[in-house]
Amino acid sequence: MKTNIPAPDAFKGIFSIAMSQFGLAFCFNVVMSFMPFYIIRVSPYTAHETMLWIGLIMGLNSFIAAAAAPVWGSLTARFRPKALFQWTFFSNAIIFLLMGFTDNLPLLLGLRLVQGALGGASTIGLFMISEISSRDRLAGNLSLYQNSMTAGQLLGPPVGAYLAAHLGYRSPFIFSFVLVGVCLLLCHIYVADMDKKETGQSQKILLSRGILWGWSLILIATIHLNFLPSILPHILDGFGLAGESALKSAGFIMMGYTVTAIVGSYSISRLTPTSKLAGVIAVVCLAAALFQALLFFSQGVVSFTVIRMLQTGVIAAVLPLVMTNFASGLGGTGIGFLNSARFAGMGVGPLMATTVLAGSSLFTLYMLISVLTVGVVLAFLISIKIKKAD
Repeated sequence: MKTNIPAPDAFKGIFSIAMSQFGLAFCFNVVMSFMPFYIIRVSPYTAHETMLWIGLIMGLNSFIAAAAAPVWGSLTARFRPKALFQWTFFSNAIIFLLMGFTDNLPLLLGLRLVQGALGGASTIGLFMISEISSRDRLAGNLSLYQNSMTAGQLLGPPVGAYLAAHLGYRSPFIFSFVLVGVCLLLCHIYVADMDKKETGQSQKILLSRGILWGWSLILIATIHLNFLPSILPHILDGFGLAGESALKSAGFIMMGYTVTAIVGSYSISRLTPTSKLAGVIAVVCLAAALFQALLFFSQGVVSFTVIRMLQTGVIAAVLPLVMTNFASGLGGTGIGFLNSARFAGMGVGPLMATTVLAGSSLFTLYMLISVLTVGVVLAFLISIKIKKAD
C-alpha cells in the first residue's frame, strides 16, 4: 500500500532518503583507500599476516551486512520504517566514530563487524522508496537511490585518502560522523512517517531463477567496484610509488574512476528503455570484463587509471539496471535479498583481492574476475533464452 503523500513532499522525502543513503554508503566506504596504509603502519604482524588482516577488516563486515539485509527488510512489517532507519543510522555513526580512536586490529575488526550488521539497514531505505513512489516514477526513483549509494560508495575512498593525507587518519571518521548527522536531520525533517501496518507486503522471497541471476549480477558488479582499494598499495609500489605519494595517488585514482562510475551509472540507466534492460546489462558486464583483463597490461599510473575509469564507467550501471529490472513488486524481504548481493560483493572484492594476491599474482586476480563475469553473464543470457522458449 502506497502512502498518500502529495508529489512535491514525496520528492523531498525521496531525495532525503537518497541523500541519507549517500551518507551511510560514504561512511561505510570512506576507509577503503587509507585503511590498508593505516593497518600496515600499526600492524605488529608479518607482511603476509598483515595482508590477510587487511582483507578481513575491509571485507568481512560486508558479509555481515549481506546476511543482515533481508532481516532489516523483514522488520519493516513490524516497526515503523522511518524510525527504524533513523535508529540504525545513528547507531552506525557512533560505531564508526569509535573506529577512529583505536589502533588494535582485533578491536577494529570487531567494530567493523558491528558496522556491517547496521549497514544492511539500507534495505529499509529501498523499501521506503518503493512505498513513496508512484508506479510511473518508481524506476527513476530507484535509480536515484541506487546512484546515491554508488556515489557514496565511490566518493568515500578518495575523500578519505585526501583527509587522511592532509589532516591525519582520524579526520575521515570525524568528517563522516558529521555528514551522517546532517543526512539524518534531512531524513527526520522531510521523510513522512509510515505506520508499520502500511508496509504489510508479503515477506516471502520468491527465489525464481530471474531473482537469483539478478543477485549474481549485482554481486559481480560490486566485486568490480570494490576489489581494488585493498591492493592499491601493492599496485602503486609496482609503479614506484610508496608512502605519502602513494596515498595521494590512490586518492586521485579513486576520484577519477568515481566520476566515470557516477556518470556512467546515471546516463546508462536513464537512457536504457525497459524493454532493453537485459541486453544492456549483458553488454556492460562483458565490456567491464574486457577492461578488467586490460588492467594487467597498463604501463604506468596514467594508463592504469584510464582503463579503470572505463571499467567502472560501464559496470556501475549494472546496479540500478538490475534493481529496476527485478525489484518491482517485491516486499521488504525480497528487496533486502537483492540488496544483500551488494554487501556480499563489497566483502568478496577485497577478500578475493588480498587472498589471491597473497598467494599468487595480479594477473591471476584480474583474469579470475574477468572469467567469473563472463560466466555469470552467459548463464544469465541462457536463462533468458530458456524462459522465452518456455
